[in-house]
Formats: sequence, C-alpha cells, structure tokens
Amino acid sequence: TEMGNCARCSECESESSFSFVFVSLLWQCLSSIAPLTEYFLSNSYLQELNVDNPLGMQGEIAEAYADVIKQMWSGRHYTVIPRVFKTRVGHFAPQFSGYQPHDSQELLAFLLDGLHEDLNRIRRKEYVELKDAEGRDDV
Repeated sequence: TEMGNCARCSECESESSFSFVFVSLLWQCLSSIAPLTEYFLSNSYLQELNVDNPLGMQGEIAEAYADVIKQMWSGRHYTVIPRVFKTRVGHFAPQFSGYQPHDSQELLAFLLDGLHEDLNRIRRKEYVELKDAEGRDDV
C-alpha cells in the first residue's frame, strides 16, 4: 500500500523515516570519501563513462550519482533530495522503486556495482577459452 493509505500509517511513516535516515547516512559516508567525490566534482568520470558496457546502465547511474554529489557540495543547497537518482535506480532495479523502506546495504551494493560497470575502463572484453583439463583429475 502507499504511505498514508494503510491502516498502520504511523508505522509506515516510522519505517520510511528510519530507512531515509540510513540512506542519508549512506550519501554522507560516500561523499566523505575525498578521492571519489573529487573524481565526480572535477568531471573526471566523464572520460571513463562506459555507456556501451552490457553489464552497466548506459552511464545513467554514474551520471545520477555525479548530479547528487555536485548538489551536495555546491554550497547552494541546504537539503538535497535525489529524485533523479531514485528514478534511475528504480528503472534499473525495480525493487528500489516506490517509497517502501529498503535495506541500505542492498542499495549501497547496487550503487557500487552500477558505478563500477558504468565506469569500467575495459571497453571490449575478449572471450578467453579455458584450457581443458587434459585428463587431469578435478581434485
């Protein structure tokens, strides 16, 4: 059910607020990693954006992450609401769409994997066939 439409409205709001706190902490922790934040603030990530990686998200997660980091560090915002980021994440991982509480560890794992694949420097990975055991035991 949507928030405000269920019989346990105060419980839902409490769970949602609790989830929001952890997601906010996640953003604060990630943005405090100076080399990572500088990488996005300086637009260095644009040189490595890999929109063709079949395991990636066409660079959309990296772009959305960069947008939030830039807002957080711009000095123009007292509060940052990462709506575009949430929409992009929900597009690629429907379990994070909507407003139900989520496990922040799952979101962190998804985000780090998305950044890894969107910024993967290997543009084209060649297939390497493994050698046969040539009669050796599997042990």
